[in-house]
Amino acid sequence: MLVHKTSSAKRAADPVPVKELPLNSEGLQTPSGPWRSLYDKIGALLFENSLEPTPQNFDVCHRYLTASDGELNSQVDRALKSGGLTAVSVASIIAQRSVEMSAEDLGQMASGAQKQLNDILHLLHRSSEDVKSYGHSLEHNRTMLEDPETTVRTVDELITLTKAMIEKSRQVEEKLRVSSEEITSLRDNLAEARRAADTDPLTGLPNRGSLDRRLADAVKNARAERKPLSIAICDIDKFKSVNDTHGHLVGDEVIKFVASSLAKKDSDRLFVARFGGEEFVLLFEGMDPIAATQELNEVRQRVSSLDLKITSTGAKLGKITFSAGVADLEGRSNQSAMLKAADTALYRAKTDGRNRVYIADPSE
Repeated sequence: MLVHKTSSAKRAADPVPVKELPLNSEGLQTPSGPWRSLYDKIGALLFENSLEPTPQNFDVCHRYLTASDGELNSQVDRALKSGGLTAVSVASIIAQRSVEMSAEDLGQMASGAQKQLNDILHLLHRSSEDVKSYGHSLEHNRTMLEDPETTVRTVDELITLTKAMIEKSRQVEEKLRVSSEEITSLRDNLAEARRAADTDPLTGLPNRGSLDRRLADAVKNARAERKPLSIAICDIDKFKSVNDTHGHLVGDEVIKFVASSLAKKDSDRLFVARFGGEEFVLLFEGMDPIAATQELNEVRQRVSSLDLKITSTGAKLGKITFSAGVADLEGRSNQSAMLKAADTALYRAKTDGRNRVYIADPSE
């Protein structure tokens, strides 16, 4: 990468021109040009579909009108054809198009779904009131039918009332059908978004956030049930040299290989997650440090026994090893203390020659 130097005198001599915006009747600057047209179109789309001008709704409308996301445009078109954009349909689109979602985003989507449910309850209540009103009208007109002079007029009124009731029922049924489909779609998309937010994209293992939640629950359960709980931090040995020698793409493949080797042991009692970089964390529920170390050593020995090569080039990669530190909950206050102890044991394993698993001392 080349860096071109520019003299400060030249920069001072060429100020960037500032374009003044036109003023409205109140003396305030107003936008103009193509982006004013886009602004108006976004507002119209929000207004026509009774959407609040939230950042999420505004973003979906902006991306739709600028055609910056073809798949999103297809999803919006389908929503518009099936009754219009709603809070739920927008939330579903966001969930499908987002890989990582914040808790705030998920909360707003859930709020949109709750609003849709409230609208459905209101619709059902209104439909119930319409049925009661129809019943009162029938009761009133029943007595009118007994009078020969008003029979024809009464029959006409009943026909009109019945047609109106049938049409209202049809409209309610259609709205309930659309809302039900949207909420089902939202539920599925929220579940998928949650899975994506909890998964490391490179290895497919649970990520750090998922680990934190699982570890907190495991600690709580271990204390309540008085069962052992152990944790291990694994680190691929000399990983930097793999990247420096063969490149980051090969480094990624090495991470995936070790991840899959560790995940083969995954079970109800063993939880494997990517901790970050070339580190992994294993959670052994119901197992003491000795049993956990034995399980981990089986994987370590299997991995270190293999001579690997790069598939695309046939070049030899050699042996890949990892080191690990194991700690348990006994005598430690919380999950942070467990992780710290395991990390200290890992450091000792690295210092003593790598390719080994050490158990943390009680004092660590």
